[in-house]
Amino acid sequence: GTARPELLERRAGWGGGKLNATTLALAPLTDEQTARLLGELLERPVLEAGSQQALLERAGGNPLYAEQFADLFLERGSTDDLPLPETLQGIIAARLDALRSSEKELLQNAAVVGKVFWPSALQHVSDANVTLHSLERKGFVRRQRRSSLEGENEFAFAHALVRDVAYGQIARASRAVKHRQVALWIESLGRPEDRAELLAHHWSAAFELAAAAGLETIDLVTPTRLALRAAGDRSFSLNAFAEAAAYYDEALAFWPDDDPERADLLLRRARSLQLTGDDRSADALEEARDALLAVGDEATGEAEVFLSDVWWHRGSRDDAMTHLERAEQLSGHAQSPVAARVLGAAARRRTISGEPAEGLQLAKEALAMAEVLGLDEVRVHALSTIGTSKDSLGDPTGRADLEAALGIALAASSPQAATIFNNLAVADFFALDLRSTAARFDDGLRTAERFGDGINARWLRGQQARMTFYLGRWDEALQAADAFIVECEAESPHYMEVATRETRGLIRLARSDQEGALADLRRGLALAYEIKDPQSLMPMLSVNVLALEDLDSHDQVPACRRGRRARPDVSAHGRLGHRLRNRPVACGGGVRGGAEGDPGALTGKPVEGSRCRLPGAAIRARSRHLGRRRQPDLGSSASAARCPGPLRSGTKGQGWVELEKALAFYRSVGATFFIERAERLLAASA
Repeated sequence: GTARPELLERRAGWGGGKLNATTLALAPLTDEQTARLLGELLERPVLEAGSQQALLERAGGNPLYAEQFADLFLERGSTDDLPLPETLQGIIAARLDALRSSEKELLQNAAVVGKVFWPSALQHVSDANVTLHSLERKGFVRRQRRSSLEGENEFAFAHALVRDVAYGQIARASRAVKHRQVALWIESLGRPEDRAELLAHHWSAAFELAAAAGLETIDLVTPTRLALRAAGDRSFSLNAFAEAAAYYDEALAFWPDDDPERADLLLRRARSLQLTGDDRSADALEEARDALLAVGDEATGEAEVFLSDVWWHRGSRDDAMTHLERAEQLSGHAQSPVAARVLGAAARRRTISGEPAEGLQLAKEALAMAEVLGLDEVRVHALSTIGTSKDSLGDPTGRADLEAALGIALAASSPQAATIFNNLAVADFFALDLRSTAARFDDGLRTAERFGDGINARWLRGQQARMTFYLGRWDEALQAADAFIVECEAESPHYMEVATRETRGLIRLARSDQEGALADLRRGLALAYEIKDPQSLMPMLSVNVLALEDLDSHDQVPACRRGRRARPDVSAHGRLGHRLRNRPVACGGGVRGGAEGDPGALTGKPVEGSRCRLPGAAIRARSRHLGRRRQPDLGSSASAARCPGPLRSGTKGQGWVELEKALAFYRSVGATFFIERAERLLAASA
């Protein structure tokens, strides 16, 4: 026969002293064994990973629980919100009801503490002077090998369902009191910031349960809102920005409207949303800015900087510059953390917009201020901008600045590390090291995901789509570009849509989808005109010129060429206005025939040293600058993908060799448009 361990309470001598009696304690099934059991029960040896994991967690190594949840899964077809089966609930409740009252009360108190608990916590919420040994022997709880609380044994429920049922047996009013007592016990331990999430949970539960039970809640409001804010701060410090935003949201529901600290809390929430890449961040930042302005807080300028960044990533340069202008006006000229951040943001924006010399000067000022004030985050930002500016100006020491900034950012677990990986990748690209470029982008994306940096994760996904195109992995690039553009079209615009439109347009052109190619390239050009940054606009203009010439649409080429010489009107932005109107701008790219130049000519200089050429042009120009007599062997995927020069320069001499190399590449990626052209040239030459 079989029996529960409770039998030994009534028959203490059962089996004792008998040589032929053995007590066999069954260990829980392993996950692998439980998965095999579930496969047999469901007659499906392979389950979707998420569903299998959910069933494994609910079974907890107990074959009876596995069977019950398998039946429920078959009925519902999903593991979403699986309730506790009535059979299991009845079995567990019956076991709890069979316990002595002191044991049951202790187990219920432990359920309030959480999945793990400590004897001192139970003493705090109950006067029951009961040891946990009997509950451990009966299989309700187990002692942990290590304790997270110094000087205390730590226990855990043997199965989460036992805790759920024990907790559910407590009346709401009693639960509210117990949660409050647990919160007070946690505070008595000291260092509440290390247990901020636990405190937030217990104070919130105490308030909600008291309200549901009709009890007085006035004395619970202040500790609850403070605990929620502290939990948000803790999550933010760990780069868990989505969780931080959720905690701040909850805290705001408890915060008085007339409290001056509310404005600061609004900014913390908005900043958290911004770092996750949440589309609600602009509205949240505007609300925070207005509240800060109303109480005269200097952080108003910081809110404007964050708004500038949001709009720049959305591809609206005018809005970005307007907010940055306001930030400068608000910060004034005094040395302060806010002024340092504003200065750093202005330096970065100038550098990106084609004024690296001015950006370099501002970044140096921001760095000096950051070092005086001890602002490591601003220091990293300024060093990164200095490195990028120097690299754009041809200063080889820029790389060292970028590497130094990256080291500081990684050591501080700063989300800015992903931005610096991106900057280093761009520098590697123009140093003709495509493999390192791709690796840097990959490292950047992993870093952004690790630090919860949704802003840079999305940016780097756009960069990866373009990079896989350069490397000849066109199917992968097309899939990534499609996904990115779908996001943008779903009312979530982004700066990198220009690059992904360019990528998809060029693949469509090469694969003979002329209508789709022109739609993408024209849309990309329209977006680039809105962004107005040379790094975005100039390449897109050149790509459109080349595409129109490839399609023999010569009547449209002159207008597009005039666009290449156009100046974005940015003079209305005062101190931040980028004075490009009288600066000569040209953008590299091979064009055919006539007075414009020889076939395949690659000419032009970027705006003040910034890299705005087509990659093919940049590669060749950089090769000449480095004293090389031939283009480096980057593979036909790097040159033919963007600028099919062999098809423009004919098939004489070296051109014949280049044409055959290009043709091999075009065949590997299904570039039917260029395959047909190359084969016609080969046939004519033969």
